[in-house]
Amino acid sequence: MSIKAQFNARLKNELGRKLLSSPATYRLAREVFIHTGNFAFKAKKKMTAMALEQAAEAYQRKRPVAWTSAFFPTEMFYFFDLIPFAPEVAAGTSAALDLSPRLLRHAESLGLSSDSCSFHRCAAAGMDLDYFPRPDFLMASAHLCDGAPRLFQYMARRSQKPLYLLDVPAGDDDRALHYVADQLAEIASDLEKKRGIKLTDDRIASVFEASNRARHFRIAVENLRTQVPTPLNGTEGLAYIYLTLLGQGHPETAAIYKILAGELKEAVSKNRREADKTDHERYRLIWLHLRPYYSSDLISYLEYELKMIIAAEEMNLVYWPPLDPEKPFVSLARKIILHPGLGPIERRLKFIVQNYHRYKAHGVIHFSHWGCRQSVGGILFLKKELQKRNIPFLAVDGDCIDETSFPWGQVLTRIDSFYEIMEELYA
Repeated sequence: MSIKAQFNARLKNELGRKLLSSPATYRLAREVFIHTGNFAFKAKKKMTAMALEQAAEAYQRKRPVAWTSAFFPTEMFYFFDLIPFAPEVAAGTSAALDLSPRLLRHAESLGLSSDSCSFHRCAAAGMDLDYFPRPDFLMASAHLCDGAPRLFQYMARRSQKPLYLLDVPAGDDDRALHYVADQLAEIASDLEKKRGIKLTDDRIASVFEASNRARHFRIAVENLRTQVPTPLNGTEGLAYIYLTLLGQGHPETAAIYKILAGELKEAVSKNRREADKTDHERYRLIWLHLRPYYSSDLISYLEYELKMIIAAEEMNLVYWPPLDPEKPFVSLARKIILHPGLGPIERRLKFIVQNYHRYKAHGVIHFSHWGCRQSVGGILFLKKELQKRNIPFLAVDGDCIDETSFPWGQVLTRIDSFYEIMEELYA
């Protein structure tokens, strides 16, 4: 039995909750996986170490823990020396550790509807069963996801801790910009009082410098991935969504992307020196939304069996300008309201088409996570508009957390049909 299998088995017995909520578990896992794990890239090893250390700190609670929903600007946490914890990320981890079935059953016993997002059902159950660290603060953004604010309101009542809910309008004009900026300033002012930390110009500059450096090297990674064949496929690339959700403003994130850019640059040079590599990359894809976090053959089947390589992931692409420390809240607000998924769906379509051409892609695949209304609701529009542009599009219906809601047999049939379409178009 592998180390990972042994670790997973231990989590399922009566000591599982204690193991999962112990800082020592994550520090031991960090040492084991870092020294014995088979990492294709040094950058991923460094990111894994960072993620496990962040988890250990959240359970150790030497500093206040702030729960965050996806797309809340994490720079705010590093302003005030808070430990960020994303219950949605933890739900994905629970699926990878095969704990999500237990959490989903418990969520059902709590009365949470199976029609709601499995990320949020797992998060609610994880708090109720004490699998996840208790929050000192909760911060959620209302843009892109209606479920997260409701979840965080529930969690705030259960934990009796303050909730900061960022209300984000669909527009991106000056009125919307300052509306969001004023909320961020108000949140910062309240955190200054509760944390006893003055938000100085130096502190803002330090966090923004870390965030901007990460952005710089992240763009370098993006540019290297436009090369044919790509030096980084989706099997590896999808993992870096962690840094999108929890790493922006963290002092180590820029170093991770810098290492990755260096590794990819070497890979591109190696590809150029070697013979024809087209047998490893028959078609290139743009991946939209997330992926299944339980054990699944979906990505490996696409990339290793069919040679349909994911050249870029929607969630990993930079869409915002550098942050300005002279106007910190306006700058963060601009980052929030410029998200391609916010507002009219034409914005998302434009972003997809731009990157389809940028990455010399042959098709687009959308993983349609059950319960994610903001993403799945626009599928028909995207399909029709992309077809008008002769861009092959496939929507894969499934669930990121609940394996029972992922009909692999049906998905396999649709993927094979999609591949046949690609063969007809590009043969």
